[in-house]
Amino acid sequence: MRDYELTLVVDPDLTAAKQKALLTKMKKLITDLKGKVAKIDEWGKKELVYPIKRKKWANYFLLSVKLSEKTLGEIDKKLKFQENLLRYLLVKKE
Repeated sequence: MRDYELTLVVDPDLTAAKQKALLTKMKKLITDLKGKVAKIDEWGKKELVYPIKRKKWANYFLLSVKLSEKTLGEIDKKLKFQENLLRYLLVKKE
């Protein structure tokens, strides 16, 4: 298993409870694929450089995760269909 960072750009109109539910869903997705979530950092609400889905602001979260390389494709597919995610970025830590 390797270390990765998953950055989530979340719809700013979500309530705190819905954001927490989304993060719980992301944790479950990772653990179901035999991964581990080491840490979750909330970066807060930030202004976007350009609008995404007509939103000018977004909430940012950074998840430090451990994943198998075999599961990256499956995680990518599942993240694409999350309607409350404006964008995401999964990168390998050096």
